[in-house]
Amino acid sequence: MEEKFIAVHVVPTGIGASIGGFVGDAVPANNLLASVCDNLIMHPNVVNGVALNLMRENCYYVEGFFLDSFFLEKIALRQVFSNKIGIVLDSGCKDKEALDLAMNTIDAIRTNKGIQVIDILETEKAVGGKSLRTKSGAFLGTVANAEAFIKPALKLKEKGASAIALATYITVEEKYLSLYFKGKGPNPYGGLEALISHATSFKTRLPCAHAPLVSTKEIKRFMFAGIVDPRAAAEAIGPAYLGCVLQGLRKAPQAIPKFKAEDTDIKLENISALVCPAEAMGGIPMLACEKKGIPIIGVKENKTVLKVSAKSLGLKNAVIVDNYLEAAGVLAALKEGIDIKSVRRPFPKLAFHKK
Repeated sequence: MEEKFIAVHVVPTGIGASIGGFVGDAVPANNLLASVCDNLIMHPNVVNGVALNLMRENCYYVEGFFLDSFFLEKIALRQVFSNKIGIVLDSGCKDKEALDLAMNTIDAIRTNKGIQVIDILETEKAVGGKSLRTKSGAFLGTVANAEAFIKPALKLKEKGASAIALATYITVEEKYLSLYFKGKGPNPYGGLEALISHATSFKTRLPCAHAPLVSTKEIKRFMFAGIVDPRAAAEAIGPAYLGCVLQGLRKAPQAIPKFKAEDTDIKLENISALVCPAEAMGGIPMLACEKKGIPIIGVKENKTVLKVSAKSLGLKNAVIVDNYLEAAGVLAALKEGIDIKSVRRPFPKLAFHKK
């Protein structure tokens, strides 16, 4: 492909990241990184902001399953001008107001963004999603009936959908939502949302993203929660979660089997760097970068409930920085081919070895 500077930005879901652990609060950092790249790849969690998705146009919205597959060199990414989106709604949500909100959100984005929605299918059975907190403090979850959302997603693919948006109801304990709104705990929806979208991407091989359906009771609790942590404020003004997902999927790249990739497709060898929280280094993208010699920029200011550092894993290819401002500087140096040691002090001396 034409030589471009392409980086990746990862903020794992459901681990209480201080930047990116809420709704859209990592977008300024993400867009700063994107401003010094030709293209920046990130997963939905980084930029989803309820009704808002304010990522830069040079960003690629890649679901986590495909992101891992990309780093395992199973797929390449192909840019698209526009996707035809199919939507799956959970029949387990019996709340008319919640479904009305979902439909109004879909129409608002269709009207304002010009996205193409080819069909909306309801699941035959309730998905039965339930959020669960792990011992580490992160959130995952379970579903009672995974086939409920997989089956309509496959039907939408048969009808011509090139991307799938899912909205399902997830049961969450009120105390965890309360802590989240106060900025004292991870997003309790995020972990299970990632699992649902991973499963759908795996089955359909299409770009997918998930948005929670919330009940009338939850809508009222969100919107009348008082003044919340600024990072959670987007939810407090209206939980129209499908909005950000539809905007992200509009131009989400398609996953192409690596052996079918063309010269213009993005492959792992085109990646110049990866940025992630300094305490969340244990994912497939980070370990793949270490193996391939791709710089991993760990941001210390982005605290998480995890303690998986480059030091604890023995990673030798990590550059640890204090904040995203410094991370953008490292990317700019890499793009210009500047040794980052040359802009730091003290400046290291080279040893001279005589024969």
